Amino acid sequence: MPVTLDLDSQDGPADAGPAAPVLRHRRDGILPTTAAALLLPGHAHPLKGAAVHRSAPDAPRLHPQVRRLLDGLGPADRERHAGRCPEAALISRYLNEGGDARHLRGAEITTRHIREDGDPQHGRYAPHCRSCAALLGHFGVQSVSGGEPDTGLTGPTLTLRLPDGEPPQAPGDLDLDQALGYAGWHPGRRMTEQAERWADTLSGHRSPQGHPHVLFPAAFETWAEYGGLRLHPMGPGHWYAPGSVVIDPLRGLHWARTLGDLGRALDTDLCPLGAEGGGTALLAMDREARIYALDHTGDWYLGPDLRTALITLLTGGRPVRLLSPE
Repeated sequence: MPVTLDLDSQDGPADAGPAAPVLRHRRDGILPTTAAALLLPGHAHPLKGAAVHRSAPDAPRLHPQVRRLLDGLGPADRERHAGRCPEAALISRYLNEGGDARHLRGAEITTRHIREDGDPQHGRYAPHCRSCAALLGHFGVQSVSGGEPDTGLTGPTLTLRLPDGEPPQAPGDLDLDQALGYAGWHPGRRMTEQAERWADTLSGHRSPQGHPHVLFPAAFETWAEYGGLRLHPMGPGHWYAPGSVVIDPLRGLHWARTLGDLGRALDTDLCPLGAEGGGTALLAMDREARIYALDHTGDWYLGPDLRTALITLLTGGRPVRLLSPE
């Protein structure tokens, strides 16, 4: 069946295995997020806004032109969070206020990471996701990186949406074993010394406010077997754009407070695992070895184990958005 943008959930029937964990309460923080500034030709002051991190009530009111463009994207360009990024919100705001779409051509936009205190990524340029790259290309809005490499802008390929009917069967374990093999994994792989160094670094770290990391055996064992691997997409994307993955818990070194906030909301502890798509999302694991992604638009459950999570990410499967209780 056709895939249309649904800002109320954006998850649908998930590919993440058994039922997702439930948030006991809304988590305290809103990080990570991104913020953007859209400067229109002839205007002295830019429009400013941030990604929408919460669910339905404060989802942006997308302009029909924006929604139509995002609805028409194929899986290669359709991100799981399409429509919640600040780029879509700002363009919609301009159009909803009566702006002429033709005047967007030549406008400039820049996006920045908003992270925890002490995180070197805070305030740095945030590359556009594939859905936003297509959106900006359609309206002729120029991306401004402020001199930083624009490594995440893939360009507006605007692939066609899938026709009616079920999409092709998603790759499974056989394909994942091949992807892991290409990345350097093999049965019995153990990087114990590296895992111990990571554990020492994380256990010795405190956020500027004193928040520690929580370590546990499931995370250490996963680091020892899969640590250092860089995996790349397995095909064009099943439902959403597939992403690359790196297993390196130090990607989450400065996320102690954020992981603690989400862990308390889930009534468990979380430990950093790695990152998706050049820093698009942090990957984390709980004590039961369940895997999560935290990006600028929300928190996602990827599956009950790393293999399931990797299949979801590398094939563009559908994760579960963790929604706060009403």
